[in-house]
Amino acid sequence: MNSNVRENLNGGWKLDKNRGEPSMRGYLETMGVSELAIVAHEKGEAEVDTINVIQMRDGKYKIKKTSRVNNMEEEFEIGKETKTKLTPGDKEKMTLVQSEGPAQVCVKTIMPTMNGLAEVSDIKELVNIDNSTFMKQSLTITNKDTNRSYVTERFYIPIDVIDAEDKEDS
Repeated sequence: MNSNVRENLNGGWKLDKNRGEPSMRGYLETMGVSELAIVAHEKGEAEVDTINVIQMRDGKYKIKKTSRVNNMEEEFEIGKETKTKLTPGDKEKMTLVQSEGPAQVCVKTIMPTMNGLAEVSDIKELVNIDNSTFMKQSLTITNKDTNRSYVTERFYIPIDVIDAEDKEDS
């Protein structure tokens, strides 16, 4: 399979550090994250590839994110609201995944942050640029308490899942 040609989001994706806005600074500032943590996040993303592996099938959306600063796996039913208890404490995060088809997904989240309640919209979609396929991520965060909002656009290049798993082991 040629990993550079995609018709859907399924498979491995590596952050393109030369296209869009690879830094999460504006997003993290809107969340109220400290400057020291933001600098560490930027350093980590500069040194280690950010990889997403996506599976959309049977009405479910599954994503595995790996980087120096973020290693997590989540699975959601498309169209169904999911509530998750956050630790410590009893705060909840609400997530709703919607999709217009296999080449697009929108994950809407309402969650507590360091400085208030945030609404996040994470849209991933296939785009063609210069005859190449990319996954474009439009990440919008709105802090409901500070009335501050920020949009980050990031681009990912397709990679074979085996390549992504090799990166995790190194």
